[in-house]
Formats: sequence, structure tokens, C-alpha cells
Amino acid sequence: MRTHTYTHEAPAVILSGNLGAPAGRLSLNEPALALARSLGRRGVRVVRFHPDRSLADLRSRYATHVVCPNLYDEPDALVDALISFAATSGTRPVLFPASDGAAQFIADHEQALKDHYRFSSPDAVCIGKTQHKRQLIELADEIGVPVPRTYFPTAASALPKITASVSYPLIVKPVYSPDWKRTAITEVFGRVKALEVSGSQQLVEWCTTLLSLGSQLMVQEIVPGPDDNLVTFLGTFGHDGRAIAGCVRKKLRQYPAGYGYCSMTETVDDREVFDLAVKLFAALDYRGIGCAEFKRDPRDGKPKLIEINTRAVRTSMVAVAAGVDFPWIAYQDCLNPGTVAPVLAGKVPVRWIHLRDEMWAAGQLIARGELSPVAWLKGFRGKPLVVAEFSWDDPLPGLLVWAQTPARILGLLRRGKSRTGRQPAPLAAGRAAK
Repeated sequence: MRTHTYTHEAPAVILSGNLGAPAGRLSLNEPALALARSLGRRGVRVVRFHPDRSLADLRSRYATHVVCPNLYDEPDALVDALISFAATSGTRPVLFPASDGAAQFIADHEQALKDHYRFSSPDAVCIGKTQHKRQLIELADEIGVPVPRTYFPTAASALPKITASVSYPLIVKPVYSPDWKRTAITEVFGRVKALEVSGSQQLVEWCTTLLSLGSQLMVQEIVPGPDDNLVTFLGTFGHDGRAIAGCVRKKLRQYPAGYGYCSMTETVDDREVFDLAVKLFAALDYRGIGCAEFKRDPRDGKPKLIEINTRAVRTSMVAVAAGVDFPWIAYQDCLNPGTVAPVLAGKVPVRWIHLRDEMWAAGQLIARGELSPVAWLKGFRGKPLVVAEFSWDDPLPGLLVWAQTPARILGLLRRGKSRTGRQPAPLAAGRAAK
């Protein structure tokens, strides 16, 4: 039984949903767990709105689970459920999205919810700018934030000119992220965020198919370089537009390789990336939690903008552990706008790992002779370490995730192949980026 004493009147509501049928095992929403631990340790009552019990983080001692309508299937019913909860709270709760879909849902229903909740995420106009990649890239280029070379073909007739001026591999993405969630797209390519293209024939074939399905798409160069060239600003922007929390972390490893999720990262002192992110968010007139990923291009040394997330991300606890507790700072700013003292630098280096995914990633490198077990273990020496799944004061989510590892290993052995991203069908020659 939970016996918390809450020291803050306004509860925090963390929202997520199921995109498709839940997997047959417990998943983990790392952003939601990071938010719950950050706020719960500060004495905030944390309520997790999610449609079922399919997530291990719902067992966190810092959160109380409320079963709710799924935001993807029953948005109007979810609005009603959120308003009903707020009415019983005695004060307006602070609403935190724990996924892209949740951030979009809050923006879409901003008018219905604004009298009942305080928002930790940006408004609909701002989210629209970040979701529409052409607008975002053109804005970044206009204010001097470097971006990868990008093309926006609107007809198949434009493709020959593009194929003559690019090098491979490259990436094809939707201009508007939710566009590729349409059934017409998923039936051909599966649920993918991007497609890696290896040659001109494939580029023409895939882009022609996407254009015929009504997709607005973009063709973008892949910024070369290793994983540790990927650097991300994590922070919060106050209701007055000021940066009130921020730090930078660099990715050390990801799983699966290429377009996987971060499995190891650490905080770094990178003022250039920090300043570029703040400049971009200011141009967006941004409010709330925001994260911006860049990749430093070895050809010219410039950090190139990769994407913006309008919510907490899976590595958020590395900032919290480094002393930049941006979820807590966002919560305070929602309650008392303009009064929070900024925290714009954190301890360096602090290392974060997703232990399950890091063991998979390191295991592959060790099997290929690219990393020794000793070198892997030495990488943790002398640095503060935070584990995504596990915490001594909140052990259950991590234990539940790790308990499934033997069964997953057996499943992989039975299938006779390592875990990879889903291949787009029927065009299986390319690699899908989830």
C-alpha cells in the first residue's frame, strides 16, 4: 500500500495511450517513468492515465494508475474522463504528455481542457510548427540553425533532378509526422517513422508510391558520423518564453544500431548546441518541456538539427540526475509562472543507461569483436550512473522488465535471428526507422 505524504496541492497527470494492440509482454514508457519519479520524489501526487495495465511503469510507487479511454480510439471520451478527474481534484492539475500522440492529443483538445488543466507542453500552434517538418526546417535555416540538406518533392517529375544531386544512403520522411500513420501508408510500408534509401531506383520507386498515396514527403541526407555525434538539448521553457531549465547530453550507444533507441548517454558541456536549441525554441515562441536533437557533422563540424520532441524523452532522468530537474521546474512554472529560478547547467558527466537495451547493444558489439567486456565495464567507472528501468527507491518497474529477458532470449533463439526493426512490406530491401 502506498503511504505517500503529498506536499503540493495540484496533482500531476501523466498521459499516454496504446497505438495498436498491446504487446503480449509488459512494455515500459520511459518518459512517463522519468516524469513520475521526478515529481513523486518532490512530494507531488502523480496520476497515470493509461487505458490498461500493459506498462511496467504503471507499477511505480510514485504513481497511481487510472484506467481511461485510449486517446487514439476514443479521444472525446478521454476528454470527458480528464475533465471529470480535474473536477474532483480541488485545483487544476498539471498535465504532462508521455508520448508524441499524447502531446498531439492535448494540443488538439486544448480549448476543451484549458479551464481544467495547466499544460506542461506547447500549444497547438507551436506543436503544428514542430510537427510540420518543412516549416521547422525552413524556420531553422532562416535563423541560422544548421540543418541537413533536404528536398521536398511534390510530384514524381521532380525525382530525377533529386537523384542526380544526392548521395546514398539517405532518408525519406513524412513532412507531417502523423501522415504515415494512415492505413494507406501502413499497409504498404508498415508503421515506420522514416525509410532509409540505398539507391536512385529505390528512391524513385518509394517516393512515387508515397506520392500516389497522397503523402507529403521529404528526402534528406544522412549526417555521417558515429552515435556519439548525436547530442540533445533537454529542457523547459517558461510561460514567459525564457529557458528555465536545460542541459545537453550526447548519445553513446543505441539499440538497434542505426535508428534505434538510446541505450547509453551522458551529459556534456556543449554550449554551441545549447545556444542553438534555445535560439530555435525562442523562434518557435515555445512554452513547456522541449527537447532538440542535433548531429555534429564531421564534414564541417556543425551540429545539424535532427528533430524536436515536445515532451519528455526516454533519457530525461540523466538531466534530473545531473541537477537539472526540468519536469519539476516545468511543474513549478505551471503553478507560479515567471517565478522559478532558472537551472541552465548540470553536472558533467553523468551517465544514463537503459540496462536491458544496453546489454543487447553491447552484446552485439562484443560478439562482433568490436568491444571487449572489460572495456564495456570500464566505461562505467568513476561516473555517476542512473538506470532507466531501476531505482533502489522504486525497484518494481525494472524488476518486471528484467524478469522478461530470459523469455525474450529464448524467443530470439527460436526465430534464429536477432531483434531488428520491422521491414517495410512489400518493399523489404530498405531498412525501416521506427
